[in-house]
Amino acid sequence: MIARIARISLLLALCCLAGALARAQDMPSTPPIKMGLWESTVTSTMSGITIPPEVAERLKAMGRQVPGSTPHTVVTQGCMTPDEWTKTLERMNDKQSNCTYSNRTVTAQKISFDLSCASERGGVFTGHFEMNIDDDQHSHGSAHMKGEAGPNGQAMTIDTTISTRFLSSDCGAVKPGDAKIIKSE
Repeated sequence: MIARIARISLLLALCCLAGALARAQDMPSTPPIKMGLWESTVTSTMSGITIPPEVAERLKAMGRQVPGSTPHTVVTQGCMTPDEWTKTLERMNDKQSNCTYSNRTVTAQKISFDLSCASERGGVFTGHFEMNIDDDQHSHGSAHMKGEAGPNGQAMTIDTTISTRFLSSDCGAVKPGDAKIIKSE
């Protein structure tokens, strides 16, 4: 589960960038970012979620964070290669995806779009994503999502900030398609 969260964190930062570019008419023929080892910091805050007190206490006793109580930050490292870039674009254009994209805007420095995603546990989340490309080694952005989760349709809001930075052209032990968790708190 943690590996999945790490991969999602890295891919949220880089894949959304790629996905927005994939359908843009002015998509560059080469990736607008450097290839190699990237680090992503994703901080999310959930609100509206209600956890029964006994469940919250059990989570605290296990040393786990109670969802919605504080922001959650995950720092990951991932390896972006030309092949991974292509795969990312293909995944974002997959008609079988549980997300649809609209209102895409792409400039040389900024990418934004609205999205609607069906949750694996029921419900639909809608929101807005925005990524600022500072240069080929840095980007930062945000996402704001609202929806209903779980079988009871509990309303919740997720606000996320994202920053990415290029570390090295050598990915070292981090394999393309995987993500290494550096910190999760």
